[in-house]
Amino acid sequence: MKNILQIFSALLLVLLTSCSKEDESPILPVGTNLSGSIYFDWATEGALTINTQTGVRSEFLPSDSKRNGWSLSPDGQILLTSKNPEVFSDKISFTMTDVKDGEIIKEFSYMPLKGGSKFKSGDLSPDNSLVVISPTYEEGVVILDTSGELIAHIYDIDGEKIELHEQVIWMPGNSLLITHKNFLIKVDPPYQNGSLVKELNYESWGDPAVDPAGQKIAVRVNNHIYLMNMDGSDFVQVTDSNDQEVQPVFSPDGQHLLVGTDYTRTGAFGAIWYLKIIPADGKVYNVDPIYPNSEGVVPVISNGENSVQPASGALYWR
Repeated sequence: MKNILQIFSALLLVLLTSCSKEDESPILPVGTNLSGSIYFDWATEGALTINTQTGVRSEFLPSDSKRNGWSLSPDGQILLTSKNPEVFSDKISFTMTDVKDGEIIKEFSYMPLKGGSKFKSGDLSPDNSLVVISPTYEEGVVILDTSGELIAHIYDIDGEKIELHEQVIWMPGNSLLITHKNFLIKVDPPYQNGSLVKELNYESWGDPAVDPAGQKIAVRVNNHIYLMNMDGSDFVQVTDSNDQEVQPVFSPDGQHLLVGTDYTRTGAFGAIWYLKIIPADGKVYNVDPIYPNSEGVVPVISNGENSVQPASGALYWR
């Protein structure tokens, strides 16, 4: 049943794309003020990449139903993929691959102490020495080294268990940023104590992102994206629309934000959003589909296309 629903969601994603709310001439390449490439999941096409200087879109990873997930190291040089090699086991196998030549750098595995980590993926730390596994209710947050050795477990915060839907991301210096209840919490090595960054008393919030310099945090609050300093100060809304924005990602130089706009659920296991770029300057930018030429907003449109690029999963700018 799950596979049928996933296929239906993927087909619905393609249908929604063909009915995009925007139709305009390609904008990428967008100029010398952007650099790097954008990497993202899209429907049944696997992972794609768009070069922000040339506007060229290409395949990054083929679709693979056996792959739990994938991520890119902060320097963009290493691809980390994961899978469960055994059907009736929670064991996770990780592979680190050199992005330039496709050579395997290292392979290792982790067997959860308490189970419940099936279909989980991981993210490499800024120095590429550690992997954090996204939370499970049984395991909380797990930190490994790249030989698969357990470095730390964060089961709970102040006695309250970390929930499955809560999120964890790396920060400069191999610190972690964790969403927990109504709190955004920073945890420094050796991962035994945390400090409050910001209390967020909102109905819905999440998708935190940290700029490469470790000076700014972007986060989704209800339907829009907000920006703050690392200490939680200067908390301001930076996107506006009649729809919902998700998954902010900083550019490699920290000067721009990539955001998923016009977020729409496509089923029990799927969602779709459209990629746009705004300056990370603390001002509010209208990313609504009915305002395609909003000042300062750059729709991500690859060469040969005439509509904004949709995405549906992992999202990186390296």
